[in-house]
Amino acid sequence: MDTYRIYALRYAGPEESSRALLMWNRDWDQRVERAYYFWCLVGPEGPVLVDCGVTPERAAQRGLKNFHHPVEVLAGLGIAPHEVRHLVLSHLHWDHCGGAGFFPQAQVHVGQAEWEFWSTSPLAQRSICTILHEPGDLDALVTAQQEGRLHLHTGYARLAPGLELVPAPGHSPGLMAVKVATEKGEAVLASDCGHTFANLREDWPSIFIFNLPQWLESMERLRGLVAAPELLFPGHDIELSKGYEEVAPGVTRLV
Repeated sequence: MDTYRIYALRYAGPEESSRALLMWNRDWDQRVERAYYFWCLVGPEGPVLVDCGVTPERAAQRGLKNFHHPVEVLAGLGIAPHEVRHLVLSHLHWDHCGGAGFFPQAQVHVGQAEWEFWSTSPLAQRSICTILHEPGDLDALVTAQQEGRLHLHTGYARLAPGLELVPAPGHSPGLMAVKVATEKGEAVLASDCGHTFANLREDWPSIFIFNLPQWLESMERLRGLVAAPELLFPGHDIELSKGYEEVAPGVTRLV
């Protein structure tokens, strides 16, 4: 079977907040660090990116600490933007999709429910939603759609041998996780289905939840896909930077 190496690329952080931000409605008096990532899969179909960071302008607007341009972080792996064949956007929150324009030759993959909500639903214009999504971040995706590079997925989808898109809604309307064949067995990039390892381990979401019953079902689904619990990776845990081998500045190898 074709296998892939999985790298976490930190483009901003660490930042500190109440732990209640990442563990819904509990641990208000505790402080916790988080970081901002995208991921690179290197293998027969690679390089494949999962999410893509944000632009410098958005980072400044949002006040991200220790921001590094995603293209520069990716260069630590010796990969240039034009070499990225596929860009999987797990969901369309601002911190995961805003850098799509950096990869103008990539085939872009998005969950159809995610695309429809953020691009057409009037609810997306409500203030509770606009804190999570910037309308301008869709511009590069509209361009990809016009060029025939945008692919919308409604369920499980085989991206390539050893790579599968997995529906995991709950944190957002149409979040997609990515199942990856690795030398250690099947791994899953859960993105923000779990912001931290604690969310995954304790079956407890973050405060950013769109549909709680869907999240519970998605979490059970993802836990059943991995060869071992430690191969289920969250979206913002600082341990993705601290607990793994650093192979370049801001880049760690997870598997």
